[in-house]
Amino acid sequence: MTGALVGYTLSYSGIYGVDKVEVTLLKDESVFRGEYLYVKLGGKEVYLQVEDAHIKRPTSSYDEKLVRDNLVTYDPERIVGKAICGQVGYDAGDGVRPHLNPIPPLTPVYRPTPEQLDSLISPRSPSISVGTIYPTSVPLKLDLKILFRQGALVVGGVGTGKSTLLLTMMIRMLQSIRPVHILLIDWDGEYNTEPLIEAARRSGGYLRITPSTPLKRPLKKYSPSEWYEHFKRLTGQAPQSREMRALYAVVRRLEEGGKTSIEWSGKGFEEVLSHVEAPDIKKSLQLMGSKIFQEQEAAADGLDIVEAVKSNALVHVDFTDAENWDEILVKTREILEACYIEARMNERFGVAVFIDEVHNFAPQSPHEGAASREAYDLMIPLMKLLATTGPRNGVPLFLATQRLSEVDKFISTQMGQNIFAFRVEDVDLERLRGIMGSDVAYSARLLPRGHAIYKGHALRIQRPVITVVEKAGDVASVGKDLLTRWGAAPAS
Repeated sequence: MTGALVGYTLSYSGIYGVDKVEVTLLKDESVFRGEYLYVKLGGKEVYLQVEDAHIKRPTSSYDEKLVRDNLVTYDPERIVGKAICGQVGYDAGDGVRPHLNPIPPLTPVYRPTPEQLDSLISPRSPSISVGTIYPTSVPLKLDLKILFRQGALVVGGVGTGKSTLLLTMMIRMLQSIRPVHILLIDWDGEYNTEPLIEAARRSGGYLRITPSTPLKRPLKKYSPSEWYEHFKRLTGQAPQSREMRALYAVVRRLEEGGKTSIEWSGKGFEEVLSHVEAPDIKKSLQLMGSKIFQEQEAAADGLDIVEAVKSNALVHVDFTDAENWDEILVKTREILEACYIEARMNERFGVAVFIDEVHNFAPQSPHEGAASREAYDLMIPLMKLLATTGPRNGVPLFLATQRLSEVDKFISTQMGQNIFAFRVEDVDLERLRGIMGSDVAYSARLLPRGHAIYKGHALRIQRPVITVVEKAGDVASVGKDLLTRWGAAPAS
């Protein structure tokens, strides 16, 4: 099977190398940046990727004089189409390998058929399709084993298609795997959409959790100092207050007396409180602690998040009704920590975690974030832990953001092993360049809506691919823009 001839290798400089290939196109042929071509060498199809496509027309000083005098003569015979390509390699069966010899001049260059391109790029193991490879109809299939081993990062400006891509990935996973377990952290209800819910129900079950859903909390023990810090943080008291000074004195005495742990419960609180001597301070502390430990005891009968994940295909944590970002972060951290601990202890447990607008969960500058610094001091270390060790312990992250520059740099860099880049703002371009490389990042600035550049390890080739993202469903915000809400029409 041979594709259509598009041109021949012909270098203007007369130099022919291994990595870079200059192609002169046939008359009336054109190629797109990012497109795949190939040459036949030694019985192998050596693939190339177009890195730059342009036209060339020799220009003389006489041409400039004609243009100056408005005597323009258009001569199509002098215009030549050119393509600068990078070598991808050839299919060796067990992978794609580089061709190590220079590609000689005047070698015919072909455009692969859809079947040829699919055979080169698509993984041989279980995969999901999230779109098509531009400018073809070949599906972009991603290796599920690699995705679950590394996770993925999706970046792009408002309305470019990043949430649609996350939705499509979840739906395709739910449709392709049995069993499957997904945990969705949805801060504003964007994923309250019927196609996702229906796919989850068909795949093994759907459960929606809200801020009011009580979670079962395992009984914890802390050192006396840790117990004090935990109590101080939850009550919001300053360390200089009379109550906190008295409490600190108690835990110091307990540590000096050999006490190594205190139960985080009403029983443990009463034990600490019994050492406070001043009646007024004791009463004040009792009031502070009563609310905390009443909630703690009520949570003993709450939802076991680990069991919920085990028994459902999708657990949807919907924070639409949350009072503030501290509430979102505290509950998210509790859920993620419980799943991670279970995954470390139980090799049969695992869950794919999806979080949109991750810059609100792990910002580069916590003091500028939506939540308090105290909430971020607890959340960001856990996010870093999951970004680095989550995938190998069965808890991969799939993150999306419209503000890449505002995401913690450690996390965004770690997650860049599989990255989709939609059109981004200039302020986010520098960070994207550091992850994907300058050429790819600058190309992302020009992408139309619904188009993304994928670069990662979930394909058989390690080259960027432009994809037109498939829409498996609409996110909840579609059709809720201001003009639609008003029912507005152009004024006559």
